[in-house]
Amino acid sequence: MRKFHPNSFINFCINETAGDVGIFRATMLGQIAIGILYSFGHFDLLIVGIIIGYILPIIWLIASYRFLKYLSIDDNNMPFPVFIKKDPGNFLVIILDILFLSTIWFIIISGYYDAIWLRTIITILFPILTLSMMRSLILLSNKNNRTNSD
Repeated sequence: MRKFHPNSFINFCINETAGDVGIFRATMLGQIAIGILYSFGHFDLLIVGIIIGYILPIIWLIASYRFLKYLSIDDNNMPFPVFIKKDPGNFLVIILDILFLSTIWFIIISGYYDAIWLRTIITILFPILTLSMMRSLILLSNKNNRTNSD
């Protein structure tokens, strides 16, 4: 198991969802398939929506931003704003993203607005975005490791 982060939980999340191309594809396809089924009412269990649209994206979001912070310690040339590379900015972005997700889930759960497009965004697009960010950071770290070792 490759070591991406000193925190074992974050390292586990990164390895098991985006650690290599095969795992990343399987995670991505699984998220898309279950997200489509949930968004269009085939899995109308609220717990499924909360797991795939709230809990997993929050875990991936935290892992991505913490991984970004860890990578920026070694390489100041990371293509991200300085405030995201350090605390408290990194922590603040995590909290704002979690509040964004929580607000949308509150709207869906309360029944104020339960459109298919909103469920699709929250169960497919946002999780794919966080997974893609994590995979991009892995590729960026691999590229930087190859450049530094030459």
